[in-house]
Amino acid sequence: MQVLVTDDSYIPSLGIVRSLGSKGIDVSVLAESSLATLASRSRYCSGRYVVPSPSEGSYFTSLMDVLGRVHFDLIIPVGYASTSALAQRKAEVNSLSRLEVADYQKIQAAADKRYVQELATRVGVPAPNTICPTSFDDAVRLSADLQYPVVMKAPCEVSNSPVHYARTRFELLEFFRTLWSRKNGGSGKLPLVQEFIPGYGCGFFALYQNGVCKRTFMHRRVRETPPSGGVSCCAESFYDPKLQEYGTRLLDRLEWHGVAMVEFRYDLRDNDYKLMEINPKFWGSLDLALAAGVDFPYYLCQMAQGETLKYSEEYDRNVRFHWPLLEMKHLWKRPASIGAVLADSLNPQVKSNLRLFDLKPNVLEPFSRVRAQVRRTLAAKRRRYKVSRNFETHVSRNGREPNRLEAVEGRPNAFNIHGR
Repeated sequence: MQVLVTDDSYIPSLGIVRSLGSKGIDVSVLAESSLATLASRSRYCSGRYVVPSPSEGSYFTSLMDVLGRVHFDLIIPVGYASTSALAQRKAEVNSLSRLEVADYQKIQAAADKRYVQELATRVGVPAPNTICPTSFDDAVRLSADLQYPVVMKAPCEVSNSPVHYARTRFELLEFFRTLWSRKNGGSGKLPLVQEFIPGYGCGFFALYQNGVCKRTFMHRRVRETPPSGGVSCCAESFYDPKLQEYGTRLLDRLEWHGVAMVEFRYDLRDNDYKLMEINPKFWGSLDLALAAGVDFPYYLCQMAQGETLKYSEEYDRNVRFHWPLLEMKHLWKRPASIGAVLADSLNPQVKSNLRLFDLKPNVLEPFSRVRAQVRRTLAAKRRRYKVSRNFETHVSRNGREPNRLEAVEGRPNAFNIHGR
């Protein structure tokens, strides 16, 4: 069997390549750069194909060109952008390969945090008190009933979207006032605001086949990066029927297909789980599920070959796992965790994504991350230089300073013209 995995630089992509490759499956990787980053450095990666970023319009054309030249029995998208792009043209992909993901409309719905909050209310899943302001005046009116501190997050799934916190209503409104002024009063999507849930993060992970749940897994976070809330750098498997009930209620209602993660926080105030969001894709801590015996990528291969999976919720419920590079990022922000990190690093019972027989990706990963950061920094400088040049040209030609959006885009303010 031949499988193509997207997103070379993603940690779960490396886990997928290692899992399938170790079973004798021929695995290749899609990358956005001619320089290998992570998954394609694995000894189990047999091929690498460079395509544009999933956010670029030429991504799908390049991907179809690859599928037209090389036969793959299954393509596994990893990141949200690639998952969404492929799902949007699922029929075309399935004409050349096999794609085991939900329909595009369902992926969009699951990624919409506002919709998911409404869905949770309908199916009886607890969720934080949430407001979704559409203007600064909305934020002023709705924020009066919130309990502080609160969390502000993007209303839809966005890669590397920062999460902000406000300890008081004053801090919240100052944040929205600044954001609203940047949008020039436009009606673009503003962040949703949720009450902060004191406790710890948990995840319900599942694989569905045509609307029916087939495999489940659960974990709770031990440490995150950044420490205030982010991706897991240390987590452990566990099982709770209540968490499973909440997760399946949501995915059952969506009539899901493929993998998904339903993220919760365990609320220490009432000892119940509160819904955070649904991730309609593979998740960063996939390595933990693999170590616990839940091989989601291999199950997708079985589905692609026409097998009807049997239901199972069996896995090792006492596995602790950490990601050393992410632990270093955690320590950079919270040095006080050094004792706990060292204890886990020295404990042979704690598993990690370091593989002595496949060490190259782990050794070279820090250099790849630094190189990518340098490229992003240089690109940002080039964009700022272009903005500055556009600004100077506009002033010299028109004798006036453009507004903020004109300066950024180098053209008339289409944002206000169209009312978006």
